[in-house]
Amino acid sequence: MFSGEKFLVKRPHKNSFDCIKVAWAYPNTYAVGMAGLGYQLVWWLLDQQSNVMVHRVFTDAVEDGWDTCDLIGFTLSWELDYANVLQIMRQRGLEPLAELRDEKCPLVFGGGPVLSANPEPFAAFFDVILTGDAEATIPAFIAEWKECQGLSTRQEQLTRLATIPGVYVPSLYACKYNEDGSLLETFPLNNSAPATLARPVFMPPDDYVAHSVILSDASSWSNMFLVEVARSCPQECRFCLASYLTRPFRSSNVDTLMNKIDLGLQHTRKIGLLGPSVTEHPRFREIAERLLAIGGDQIELSIASIRMDTIDPLVLEMLRKLGQKSVTIALESGSERLRAIMKKNLTEDEIIKGTELIEQSGLEAVKFYGIVGLPGETPGDLQETIRLLTFLKKKHKRLRIAFGVSSFVPKAQTPFQWAGRDRDSGEKIELIRKHLAKCGIDVRPESHNWSDVQAYISRGDRRISQTLIEVAQSTAKLGSWKKAWRQPGSNCPKSDFFIYRQIPYEETLPWSHLTDSAKQVMLHKHSVVAADLAASLV
Repeated sequence: MFSGEKFLVKRPHKNSFDCIKVAWAYPNTYAVGMAGLGYQLVWWLLDQQSNVMVHRVFTDAVEDGWDTCDLIGFTLSWELDYANVLQIMRQRGLEPLAELRDEKCPLVFGGGPVLSANPEPFAAFFDVILTGDAEATIPAFIAEWKECQGLSTRQEQLTRLATIPGVYVPSLYACKYNEDGSLLETFPLNNSAPATLARPVFMPPDDYVAHSVILSDASSWSNMFLVEVARSCPQECRFCLASYLTRPFRSSNVDTLMNKIDLGLQHTRKIGLLGPSVTEHPRFREIAERLLAIGGDQIELSIASIRMDTIDPLVLEMLRKLGQKSVTIALESGSERLRAIMKKNLTEDEIIKGTELIEQSGLEAVKFYGIVGLPGETPGDLQETIRLLTFLKKKHKRLRIAFGVSSFVPKAQTPFQWAGRDRDSGEKIELIRKHLAKCGIDVRPESHNWSDVQAYISRGDRRISQTLIEVAQSTAKLGSWKKAWRQPGSNCPKSDFFIYRQIPYEETLPWSHLTDSAKQVMLHKHSVVAADLAASLV
């Protein structure tokens, strides 16, 4: 236990001598890791088992005993944190490559959105990768690991674990490549490993809502109680990993949600509502009314982002009275044409009306998010973004308006997974920054160079693992990436192959064996519709 923490759930009594010891690692600082609901959720799922001892690990802090654990697990929610995974392995005395670790080494497993979407760049590092909802995979994985203890070799253990839905054992698969460098197939090496992995989905009962189980004054969101309002998003914008990876959309039971918020309020005033699109909850107005009834003297509310077309006076009154001074909205583009291509389902009239309501509510600021370089984008779409945001700023001078702009990164298991990055993203971001800064908008650009790195990892395959190791062992800065890309190795394609290439629909993808045929057909249909819209809309 770390100082400044408060446990909100009852913990079972345990005999440490009979327990499986698990090191549960977040590949970043304690402040960042403990601010993540996903990390806390898996910790709780492990800790609630009477014969499991969990030791938390971060890059700057560890709990005693982690270096003697039977299992060491990582969650990876951001591609660039992988270097810290390898750093923690080195700290534990482990080789980064699973094939070089012997039977005495702990089994290394991983999960999280990055690994669930495309684990292949990291396949050489992990013994086991868990896909699907944690509530479904973690208990099944631990239960099977207990049964594996009577087996004599690690290979026998891995072969047995591979039979569990959602448990992917990379070493039980091999890859063949075409002469042009594209992937021909990924195939299982024995009958225990399924040809296509099933991703377990957790359908929560009415009395379940994921929420913070530990409050910490040292986390990035100091002493904030987090509660999940919804999982996935019904809008399914075609670039969005959160929508397609976690399908189907599930909303929390309102009474259970409010009961969990009451639990949090027993320990803190700070409540954070989480979900890709919180206000998409079908009964969010009722939630807003019940939160308002609690009152601003009892609760300080935080919502990450809301959809512009769900804004109404009640929701804005709730935000203002419960402590928020601003609101964050994912606009993506000022072009109605481009929003249609990406399936944003948001009209300009809704954007204008929503901004008017924000100003009328008394909130002080609005932060929009946008993306350049999306598939189908034209110079006219960029000008539309400049035009719309300039109009909103001139019309609403009192509002502080910020615009966070990034460049499109293709994500595995989304309809835009086949599209390459736009080589002109850097110039496009600068064009928008230059024009919007003139009218007083606070433009916050993300590095397009680092977005190249994210795309390289997001669409990479097993052949880039050596590059990942080399960069991690160097400075892990942009210069290290550029140096490594100049000499990719004899069997690895150049970086452009993964970053910029438009992948043909008929090509086997590195993650094809991790998605069933129905999902692949659905993603393909979405991609075709987007291409047709890009061609027909002018």
